[in-house]
Amino acid sequence: MNLPLREIAEHARACYPQECCGLVIADAGGALSFVPIDNVAGESSASDRTKRDGYVMHPVQLFKALRAAEEASGRLAIIVHSHPDVGAYFSDEDKRKALLEPGVPWYPGVHYLVVSIRDGRVDQARLYTWDAAQRDFSQSEVFEITLE
Repeated sequence: MNLPLREIAEHARACYPQECCGLVIADAGGALSFVPIDNVAGESSASDRTKRDGYVMHPVQLFKALRAAEEASGRLAIIVHSHPDVGAYFSDEDKRKALLEPGVPWYPGVHYLVVSIRDGRVDQARLYTWDAAQRDFSQSEVFEITLE
């Protein structure tokens, strides 16, 4: 999988010390591109978290990105967010947000990429995938990231 890791890492750095979020869209030919989405956590009753410890994608930006992908015969491939200063793991909160109800993902076939950023430096990203047999998310790939 040829992920746009540089763009994702740059977005995570620009948002630090807050969580970043965005989408990786696959175009009709399968090429992947990153679409940053503003994190609006804590700006309304939509989240009891802050931007430092959670993310809520700006709903209008999210809708426009998904609509543009669909209109171009593309699809949502990966949902991205960062974890500032705590590592790239799929937290219980991340799992809750990814499930419509226990055992039922909101976006079947869509992966989740969690980016670790510590002291403003992106060091790793981990990809998580829904495992239907286990009815849970499992880590499928780890990417080491170095930006100069």
